[in-house]
Amino acid sequence: MAPGMVKVCSVSCVVARNPGPNRIMYLCDADQKLGFYVRSIFFYGPETKTLDVDRLKSSVAEVLGSYDFWAGRLHFNENGRMEISCRNQGAFFTLATCDLSLDQVTADDFDDFFFIEDCKIKTLEDLPLLSIQVTRLLDGGCAMSILFHHALVDATSGINFLLNFASINRGDGLYMIPNGDRTQLKYRDPPRVSFEHKELAKQIPLNGGHSIYTLTEESVISSESKRKTAPKIERKTFLFTFDKLRKLKQAVLDEGILSECSTFEALAALIWRSHARSIPGKSSSDVLHVGFAVDTRNILDPPLGENFCGNSIYLAHAELSLADLSELPLSSIVAQIQEAKKRLTNEYVRSARDFLHLNPNFWYQPCETTINAWPRLMRKSLELDFGGGKPLRVEFPMDPRNFHITFLPLSSDGIFVSVPVNPIAIATFEELITQF
Repeated sequence: MAPGMVKVCSVSCVVARNPGPNRIMYLCDADQKLGFYVRSIFFYGPETKTLDVDRLKSSVAEVLGSYDFWAGRLHFNENGRMEISCRNQGAFFTLATCDLSLDQVTADDFDDFFFIEDCKIKTLEDLPLLSIQVTRLLDGGCAMSILFHHALVDATSGINFLLNFASINRGDGLYMIPNGDRTQLKYRDPPRVSFEHKELAKQIPLNGGHSIYTLTEESVISSESKRKTAPKIERKTFLFTFDKLRKLKQAVLDEGILSECSTFEALAALIWRSHARSIPGKSSSDVLHVGFAVDTRNILDPPLGENFCGNSIYLAHAELSLADLSELPLSSIVAQIQEAKKRLTNEYVRSARDFLHLNPNFWYQPCETTINAWPRLMRKSLELDFGGGKPLRVEFPMDPRNFHITFLPLSSDGIFVSVPVNPIAIATFEELITQF
């Protein structure tokens, strides 16, 4: 074993204690586009109480009783729609060791051990939707790695699941009773498209006749092997301290165009402008787009509620010419982001879901700048206490094919902004973000 490598010691399948009846779970049209896995790692220091593996496995079995679909398997029905077969097939629980200490180990050391070997994945029944790995580190610390399929949940639902898991392991019972009913997001009958949805575009078919967002059993099974073999995208991380963010927000308001502005809106505008201006080969007349995820839980009527366990995000879009992005005051760019958020009313989001049902080959059009940011939510991940203390560090390893710019508020000093590196553009981008 090479130094630093994670060594898997055991793999077991944990089924739900007190499972509900067997059933087929409906997945909405947006779920049908999400054929990949999401990963997160929580690092705990040696000074915290050692996590009891048997207790953790018992807690997994208990929490799955409230999340029967997390213990299920993906399934394609006779119409080619993806569903979840809930028959308590179980989640995977792995125990591993690593000869690195907490201050040495990174997410890259875990990359190949998030999943079972490719050769053992023959059908969707071989594909657990949830995998948990506990890795003992050299200095007595440990890492808890979580892998879940995106068709299960969005980021809010994922963190709520982990908070429930941790709460049960502490002996406190469920933190929040989950509601996984996706029919709340079903298209209306008859569908009613009442807006022009410029953010949705027809996907270009690949060689096999499908776009990358048209899921098949084969594409879902091969998702992880494609991730592992994809070229690694170099990323660079910039720290925006809370003091710098306060000054940025005040600078926007001092321009006199807006009466209010959130920290996210100010930072997103700065990043959009800087990133757009750093893209090589663009002319001043080119229209450039920004996309950012908005949680619709409290936008839809009736509200889904914080305990909704599914994919409720919608990608808001704004657009400006490169000339405008270069010449307009930053507050005018913030105003465009605010307008994109305001556009997402209940009727607009329902209309978009109806449109996707009528046009299954459509999905969000690619944006030159896509921002993934969950500030309050990611801070919740720092509270993930299984009974021995809170994590000292949290990482969200990204798929190497992911070109999104990500805000990671996982520092007591401020917000980290993770940017995919274009060697030609990164120096320009770095210069521009300091010029507000």
